[in-house]
Amino acid sequence: MTLRLLAASLFLFSSLTHAAEPASVPKALQEQVGHLVALLQDSYATGYPEATTAQTLNTGEESQVTLAVFTIEGFGGGNNYSQYLAAFTPEENEEGMLHYSLLDVIRIGGDSWRSIDKLNAKLVSDPAGEQTLIDIPVMENTDDDAPNFPSKTGVIHLSLEGSNAQRLVEVK
Repeated sequence: MTLRLLAASLFLFSSLTHAAEPASVPKALQEQVGHLVALLQDSYATGYPEATTAQTLNTGEESQVTLAVFTIEGFGGGNNYSQYLAAFTPEENEEGMLHYSLLDVIRIGGDSWRSIDKLNAKLVSDPAGEQTLIDIPVMENTDDDAPNFPSKTGVIHLSLEGSNAQRLVEVK
């Protein structure tokens, strides 16, 4: 009886632990994010790939946008970080391999400002039907917060504008 209880407990624990793990970022997307980190970092900063999160949104009948939030830390040799949001178009090549084409990247958070702990983007309808509107929940720093511990919930309103060269723009 004790052995069965122990086995059931271990199974339950491993199931809960596995369920709590964040969804993995596809390798092709990890590579694209790695290229962006190399472009954006200074000689001291490094990427923090374990903190990278991604989400794909259906923006039309046969169109999608993949969002990736990634972190670069240690700019100027300091104890600081910046978060970035990149938008990609996922595409399959002739061999059926998935590739991510960069649309745009913007700084979206960092020390004493705001952070995205979990990427949970939602499409918002555009009455004019001309833009892709995206809302992302964030945590924002107040005057009383420590730099890396924002306490106020908020939402970033973004627009993915343009027909050919799409740009991410924060809507105030």
